[in-house]
Amino acid sequence: MGDMPDGVIHTEVKADLFKSMGHPARILVLEMLVSGPVTVSNLRDCTGLEASNLSQHLGILRRQRLIVPSRKDGRLFYELTSPEVRHVLEAARGLLGTILDGGLQQQNGGSDDAPGAAPASALTPATQAAGQPAPASARF
Repeated sequence: MGDMPDGVIHTEVKADLFKSMGHPARILVLEMLVSGPVTVSNLRDCTGLEASNLSQHLGILRRQRLIVPSRKDGRLFYELTSPEVRHVLEAARGLLGTILDGGLQQQNGGSDDAPGAAPASALTPATQAAGQPAPASARF
C-alpha cells in the first residue's frame, strides 16, 4: 500500500474489518462472546456449525484480531479482544432498528421503501442478530 494516501489505506483496513464481520455465523459467534469467554464446544453446539466450518470462521475473526483463544483446564475458550467489538455490534443493532423502523413508517405512510431494504417481517429471530433477511420461504 506504499503509494496510497492514508485515508485510502484506512478505508481498505476498515473494509477488511467489515468483511470479516460480514457473515451471519461470525456475527453470531461475536454476539455469543459479548458476555465473556465461551468454549469452542459451546460455540459449536450453539451455532450448529461443523467443527471444520467453525474453525474457519474463528480463524477469520482471529486474524482480524477480534477474538483471542485461551486455554483453561485443558479446554479451549475464545473471547473478544476489546470492548469496542461489543460497541460495534450494538451500533449495528441500533442502526438496523432505525432502518427497520424507518421502513415500517414508510410502509405505513405510503412512501416507497428504500431500495434493497428488507421489511421487519422479513427477519426471523435467527437472522435478526445477523441483520440478514430470512429466506423467502421463511417469511410467511
